[in-house]
Amino acid sequence: MTLLRIRAEEMDAPVSASDVAMIIGATEPVEVRLDEVHAGPVQAVSNEMQVKLERGQPGFAYSDENNVLMVRLEHKVSCFTEAEPDSATNLHLHHIIAFKVLQELEISAAAIGAFIETNAYFIAYPYVRQSITQLTAALGLPPVVLGFMKRDEWPFQEEQDDNSVDVVAPSTASQDALEASR
Repeated sequence: MTLLRIRAEEMDAPVSASDVAMIIGATEPVEVRLDEVHAGPVQAVSNEMQVKLERGQPGFAYSDENNVLMVRLEHKVSCFTEAEPDSATNLHLHHIIAFKVLQELEISAAAIGAFIETNAYFIAYPYVRQSITQLTAALGLPPVVLGFMKRDEWPFQEEQDDNSVDVVAPSTASQDALEASR
């Protein structure tokens, strides 16, 4: 039985908060996983490394066989030094969030888009953060630790022209101090 029906409307159709609330009430996150990773080549490694985080276009699909709404999020991380900004080490990460659909729901694709922007990113962000830290460390780079995501500081808001945010990798000195305190 198909629980989720997506109305054919324009992606830029107006969406109300109640449309998003209906999706939240009718779904439950059941899985967040790293789906795909592309990394490298590792360029210059430096304690003065700078990091740029960019978001790709999110996507979604629905499996009526399992009544699961799957959301796919893409992030690109570029690690570079000021001295060599063109010699970046790039990571592309794709995460999947699976939401079990618990009750019948008829919504628009625009409502799902709004749900992704206001909820799915916040559910996935701790996993994205952890993946980036682990991957940069595994590549021999200073581990990149992203800050916490706050709704009032959401870096990917519609008002911004640029879908990126700059973060700074911790220096080795701060890493040494952290390890010494353990």
